[in-house]
Amino acid sequence: MDTRTPLADEGSTPTPQAADLAPDTGAPFTRALTLRFGAGFFAFGLLWIVGLQIVAAVLLPQRLLDIGVEAPEALLGTISAVTAVVSLVSNLLFGNLSDRSRGRFGRRAPWILVGGLVGGVSLTLIGVLTSPALIMVAYCVSMVGLNMMLAPAVAVLADRVPMRVRGTMSAFYGGGLAAGAPLGSLVGAAFITGALPGFVLGGALMAGSA
Repeated sequence: MDTRTPLADEGSTPTPQAADLAPDTGAPFTRALTLRFGAGFFAFGLLWIVGLQIVAAVLLPQRLLDIGVEAPEALLGTISAVTAVVSLVSNLLFGNLSDRSRGRFGRRAPWILVGGLVGGVSLTLIGVLTSPALIMVAYCVSMVGLNMMLAPAVAVLADRVPMRVRGTMSAFYGGGLAAGAPLGSLVGAAFITGALPGFVLGGALMAGSA
């Protein structure tokens, strides 16, 4: 009896491993899809971080000075601490809600779109508000919107990207963040003497990233 393992028929196509298949479709994840998703994750990270940095790194501190806050550094520290807590809670909340969502537009897309719009509009509003308390509220709302967008967007990796290339997608996303953070500060500095257009731009970039 011949116990040797039979060779595959000549010309047969090897069966793709599970790690090479898209989780949502079960189809092979082609190089074109890898490049498309990679470019999308890079652009997503780049746009939202540029928009946020325009405001957070440059225009928000200047706005506090412009409205006459006596100790802007202290208030900025308070805003940062409060928004850190808000970001943590909202990220956990909206990640969980998007997991449970069902609808014709999918689990993630509605949260990403609404979050981008909420975050963008709130960032823009900071440029017209004159009350320190309202500025803090608007910035907190912008962080709620940002995390409403981020938690579902990052979950797209597990939903649609094969395990084999998830590290690659994360690298594209991280590259967008790394490039966008200093770029946002440079762009924000260009609006230091005329801040409102900078707030509008920052909000538009965050909303546009969705």
